Amino acid sequence: MKHRYAVRIADTSARADGSATPEDIAFEVESHDDLNAIVAKMTERKIFDEAETKAFCVGLKLLGGVLLQHRADPLFADFAPAFGAFMKTLKRPAAS
Repeated sequence: MKHRYAVRIADTSARADGSATPEDIAFEVESHDDLNAIVAKMTERKIFDEAETKAFCVGLKLLGGVLLQHRADPLFADFAPAFGAFMKTLKRPAAS
């Protein structure tokens, strides 16, 4: 089943120079993974606090999706094997 996500990043910090806050970064992305289920599993592992867990899962999922779509691109030639090894380590059951 495909899942569709709307991602919105809003810069909420005040500008030192008083200028206006930039526009939000917003886009939609499709994934075969249920991101809510991934966040729930990672939350149970208690590796990060709640905010870091969400940021980690979303960032990793977005990066992985782009990497898969462009796996033949020479830009990812050195990185893809390391990313794959990292994902295998991450998906291993947590030590009790």
